[in-house]
Amino acid sequence: MTDSNRAIEPKLVITRWYPASPLEVYEAWTLPEQIMRWHSPNDDYATPLAEVDLRVGGRYRIGCASSDGQLNVVGGQYREVMPGQKLVYTWTWEKPHEFADQDTLVTVEFNENNGGTELVLTHEHIPTEPMRDTHAWGWNGALDKLAGLLTNPA
Repeated sequence: MTDSNRAIEPKLVITRWYPASPLEVYEAWTLPEQIMRWHSPNDDYATPLAEVDLRVGGRYRIGCASSDGQLNVVGGQYREVMPGQKLVYTWTWEKPHEFADQDTLVTVEFNENNGGTELVLTHEHIPTEPMRDTHAWGWNGALDKLAGLLTNPA
């Protein structure tokens, strides 16, 4: 796919504010034990798998299980790792997920703002609008759960 085609692909940008420092939000995003507490679209899903090799070139895998026990696993490779500031990584679902083998890119920025953190998530190189809309649903639910973790860390 050419760069000119990428410019017209659906893209997702979500901005949230959290009452925690950029480093605390970054750690919730990168520490497996914390990822497992929030990285799913809603409480009907669990996150029993979180593997993180947090370095440029390192890989990650996150598994989300539905209430019927179906496990969907996404993974990729870190392209940028700036603690407390920014993460850039590829995002690819594993088979049998409906979007398996379609490489996309996630950028997460952790900006200090008004005594907390403004998180800006950009998910791009999404080939279709239905795929973008499905990811919007998942990300928004997960970011709601992240808010709960950051306000009640116990």
